[in-house]
Amino acid sequence: MNGSYFTGEQLQAPLLRFNPSSLQAKHQSARQGLKIYGPYDAQRLGKENIRCTLIYPSNLQTEKQLLVFGLINGNGAFSGFKSLFRIPLEFVSERGIANEHPSKIEDAIRSALQNDDPDIVIVVTTARNQLIYAAVKSFLLGSSIPSQVVTANILKNSQSRPWVLENIALQIYAKIGGTPWTVMSSAQRGELVMGVSRAMDRKKNYVVGFITLFTHDGDYQFMYSLSPRPVEWSKLEEYREELARLIVDAYREYARKVGKPSSIIIHLCKRPGKFREIAAVEKAIQEIGGDLPYALLHLNDDTNYRLFDATHPTYVPRSGIKVDINPYTALLLLDGRVLDQTGQEMRRKRGVPKVLEVYMDKRSTLSKEEFPRLVRQVFEFAHVNWRGFNAQAIPATLNYSYLIARLVSEIGADNWSHIASAGRLRDKVWFL
Repeated sequence: MNGSYFTGEQLQAPLLRFNPSSLQAKHQSARQGLKIYGPYDAQRLGKENIRCTLIYPSNLQTEKQLLVFGLINGNGAFSGFKSLFRIPLEFVSERGIANEHPSKIEDAIRSALQNDDPDIVIVVTTARNQLIYAAVKSFLLGSSIPSQVVTANILKNSQSRPWVLENIALQIYAKIGGTPWTVMSSAQRGELVMGVSRAMDRKKNYVVGFITLFTHDGDYQFMYSLSPRPVEWSKLEEYREELARLIVDAYREYARKVGKPSSIIIHLCKRPGKFREIAAVEKAIQEIGGDLPYALLHLNDDTNYRLFDATHPTYVPRSGIKVDINPYTALLLLDGRVLDQTGQEMRRKRGVPKVLEVYMDKRSTLSKEEFPRLVRQVFEFAHVNWRGFNAQAIPATLNYSYLIARLVSEIGADNWSHIASAGRLRDKVWFL
């Protein structure tokens, strides 16, 4: 493209919102906003406390105490779970086990489910262990209980411990169904944002289709998923048919609970390839009703485009740069320089920053004049990341797609339970 010129702009990070009834409860910082206003849904969570069961190897007594005491009472800059989220975290049971064998952990979980009635189960392990992680996640997933696996190693560093505890607290609140914050959105009120994606098991033998639904301001609503399907050419049409039905069912539930949306924005979070999820989307849209405006956005974070800032010593541009390639395609830089808490510029990763390519499918019925707003909305959704206060900026639709895909791969398609989408976990971000 020698000699080509592109237009672009610097998008400003959106303000975050911490109360659905007040436009004044807003802040640029998630951490400071929570400290001042509390979480977005504090008045409607419907719980007096959060019941937690803790399972840990008996030889990790010190690390267990650091975790429990830190979450309840705070540590350094972290003021404690209740101070930040306005609701107490109650450890209804602390269950020590003799060793970290998956069977021992499953026995402790089984006992906890029978006696504790927990909202969430925290399991402490010595280090990251794939067998334990898969056992914990799959067992509790089948019982519709979210879980948090904490490795003892990350609790040992006293300097980083406040931030570790703070991120664990954030994930706990989100996993039990809480909404920490949303964004002050530029989108139309009443717009439905739907992420459509897929996951495959480690051996690439089974595919799981799933969708996530959000309100226009990034408030997560629920997830629907398909049971694993064999990756066979003869089965792909059946997969698309079931995915189309899934989209229709999810839309109808959203309309019952939230109201009929003014439009639907669909983020396609995987390259179509032979799976052609877009065919399922088109079929679903036809059944939902052709009078409802919609836009199909392809989010590609594997593009060959790169952006550089020749005026900066690192050549890394600021986060939020948007470059228009054509009326239907734009580049977004989410992995750039940002300001830290002291006002200094920094970047949280090394290497060449990745670019997100956003393409508006021409089959969309929303006008191409809406495309700049839709790109802005993708950028805003990168600020609804409840995995951590300093988590990588990535749109929630794309991020949740990755997290669910990773979980399917780690626990195995055979352990994937329909309860995850049909039971109590459907409206919780248990996959964080």
